[in-house]
Amino acid sequence: MAFTAVLENPSFSLLGVVWRKLLSAISLPVHPLVLIFRQLSAANTTLHLYLIPDDTSVRQAIERREMSWNSSLIPKPSPFRHLFFGYRYKVSSKPKVQIKPEPHLPFCYKSPKKQQFFVEIYIKKMAEEIELFIRDGQNDTVVWEASLRSDDFCVYTSIDMMPSDADFLKKHKTELCSRMGQISSILLLLRDEGVINSKEEEEVRAQNTKQEKNRYLLDLVEKKGQRAQEKLFQVLKKIDPFLVDDLDGLC
Repeated sequence: MAFTAVLENPSFSLLGVVWRKLLSAISLPVHPLVLIFRQLSAANTTLHLYLIPDDTSVRQAIERREMSWNSSLIPKPSPFRHLFFGYRYKVSSKPKVQIKPEPHLPFCYKSPKKQQFFVEIYIKKMAEEIELFIRDGQNDTVVWEASLRSDDFCVYTSIDMMPSDADFLKKHKTELCSRMGQISSILLLLRDEGVINSKEEEEVRAQNTKQEKNRYLLDLVEKKGQRAQEKLFQVLKKIDPFLVDDLDGLC
């Protein structure tokens, strides 16, 4: 069809599904990821820390959910050793900060459709540097550590000083019309977030040129209000952060 491809006789292997279930049931070494997000709308400094298997679908699901919560990813290195499903790992810090609901995280595979385990780290007063650690719950061995410095948060020290996402899109609308790329990926994420529906996606794709597609999308989202514009801004930061940084420099 014009905008849809239909697989009449799909032959996808279920091996990946079976392998994930198998790994969840037995203790095999698995490469992990640690994801840290800062909630931009929360008081003081509030972080969400996830300990997950290195699975792209799980990571993308977490990023989409955190994006909907107005959070920003803080890039940090991954653990330097493999972890084991079924084990519990303890999150700690130096100096001590509030970690809730409890500092222990189970390391397991959960479907990307489900809410993943995370701990909330609340920092009332940000020090010059805070060390975060993840330790094996059985022998207290450090399996991951990272430093959080004030520079990691300086751009967000005051929410009131942050430019409105809607203001950014309006101010740079002309530039975005001509420079915004990867429209297919942007439309996919916006549809996943419920900002646009499939009919509206087809209407954007039906435009003749890249500039017309971009303008149509920007006009469409602008009519939906500030919340929709915030979603588009977050998607754009994820898809093309260098474009956002470059336009920020024009402010």
